[in-house]
Amino acid sequence: MKMEKVVSLEIWNDKSFVLPVLSFLDAIASQYGADIIRYNRLRFAFCGILRSRIENCYPGGRGTLHVEIYRSQTYFELSIRDKGVPGWQDFSYDLEQVASDATALRNYVLDQCVDEIGIEKLGKEGQRFYVRQRIRNPIEFKKPEPYQPMEVLDQNISIRPVETEQDVIEAIRCIYSEYGYSYAYENLYYVDSFLQAIRERQLLSFLAVNEHGQTAGHFALSFSELFKNMPELSSVVIRREFRGLKLFAKFVEHCIKIGKEQHFRALMGQPVAFHTKTQKVLMSHGFTATSLLMSYLASDTESEYNKGERLDLCAGVRILDPDAQSKVYPPKELVPFFQKIYDRLGWNYEICGEYRLAEHTQIKIEDVSALKMTRILLKEAGEDLAQLLKETVRDTIRKKNEMVELMIRLNDPSCAYGYQAARECEFAVSGVIPGGENGDYLMMQLLLGETFHYDRMELFGEFEELRDDMRKRSGL
Repeated sequence: MKMEKVVSLEIWNDKSFVLPVLSFLDAIASQYGADIIRYNRLRFAFCGILRSRIENCYPGGRGTLHVEIYRSQTYFELSIRDKGVPGWQDFSYDLEQVASDATALRNYVLDQCVDEIGIEKLGKEGQRFYVRQRIRNPIEFKKPEPYQPMEVLDQNISIRPVETEQDVIEAIRCIYSEYGYSYAYENLYYVDSFLQAIRERQLLSFLAVNEHGQTAGHFALSFSELFKNMPELSSVVIRREFRGLKLFAKFVEHCIKIGKEQHFRALMGQPVAFHTKTQKVLMSHGFTATSLLMSYLASDTESEYNKGERLDLCAGVRILDPDAQSKVYPPKELVPFFQKIYDRLGWNYEICGEYRLAEHTQIKIEDVSALKMTRILLKEAGEDLAQLLKETVRDTIRKKNEMVELMIRLNDPSCAYGYQAARECEFAVSGVIPGGENGDYLMMQLLLGETFHYDRMELFGEFEELRDDMRKRSGL
C-alpha cells in the first residue's frame, strides 16, 4: 500500500500538546472528507496511544515526539515516533482478561477501533507506533450470491489493460464471481480506488475478453514497497466457462512480456498449493520454486479451493534483469538449501559467511487482520530479538490471531542470529523470497497451536522438492 506523508509535527512530552495535535488532525480529516464515524474511532485510538507515550516515553525528563500523518486513496495512518523507553507492551492485552482488567479492556477497545495497529523498532532512531483506518465506509461483507453461468459465444481470447471505469466494473465482477466479498484486497471492490491504484502504479490490471466482448478472466501485476520492482502476478480469476483454454499460460506470458518491456527486476507468482496445473505453468515459463507459504490464507476466504481450513500457497520467482545480483548472509545450516534455489534462479549471487550481531534490533510488527496473522519484518537482529519475538507470539495468542509470519532480511550479517532466535521460538522455515531491489527475505512461520500439514499439499516438480527439503529440516 502506497502511503503519502501529509504532515509531520514535532512536540514535547507534555500533555498540553494533546488537544492542539488532535485539533490539527481534525482539520486534516475534514479537508480530505473522511467518514466522520470511522475517523472518530481512529482519533480515539490515536489519542490513547499519544497520551500514553507522552506520559511514559521519557520518565522524569524531557524529550521530543514526532507525530506524522499519512494518507492513501482509502486509508489514513497516524503515527508517533520517539526515542524513549520501549512501549509496545503498554498496548498488549489478554483477551480473556478484558472483562476484569481495566488496562486490558482499554487496549482491546483501542485495537477494535482501527483496522491496523503496529510498531517499528528503528534501532538508534527509536520506535514508531502507528494506527491505520479506512477513510470510507467499508463494503458490507456478506455471503456471495450463487455463481451465475454465462453462454460462451466464442473462445477467441485476447488480453487488454484495464483503463476505463467500465473495465474496472468488469474486473470487479470477475473477482466477485470467484471470491464473493472475501477477497483480501478490499480496495479492489471500489471503482474509484481500483482506478487510483492503476493511476498510481500500484497495480497493472488486465482483462481477458473474447470477440463478443465477454470477460473470460482477470489478472494483475501488483506492486509493493516490500518487493520493489518485483511485482506479483495476482488477482487471477478465470471464469469457469472459459477454463481449459490455457488462459493462465497466456496470463503468465503476457506478464513476462510486460516485465521485459518495462524493465522489471523480477516477477513473482503465488499459486495455491492444491492446484498443480498453475504451478506447472509457472515452472514451464522459467519461474523457480522459492517458498511454501503454509496455512497462509484465512479459512473464511471464499473460493472453490478453500475447504474450511487455512489455505497453503506456493511462491515462485523469475529473474528478468540479466544484471541482477545479490549478496546474502544465510545461516550456515541453510547454505545448501539456498544454493539450490539461487542456482536455479540463474543469477549472480554471493553467499557470505560473515556473521555479526547488530547493535540494535530493527523490526516492524503489524497485525494483518484479513489473514488473521501478525507479520514481523526483521531488518537487523540485536540481543533483544528473542525476547521481542516471544512477546509478539504471546500478543498474537492474546489477540486470537492464528499465525505469525517472520521475514528476515538476508542481506544483513545479523540474519543468522535472527534465524536462531526464531528457531528458539519454534518458527519453521518456509523458504526465501529473492529478487526485490530492496533485498531478499528468509521466510519463517509459526502456526499457533498446530503443526503444518505438509502431506495435504498437492505440489508439482520443484515445489514438491521444496516441500521434501522443508520436511527433513523440520523433522516431520
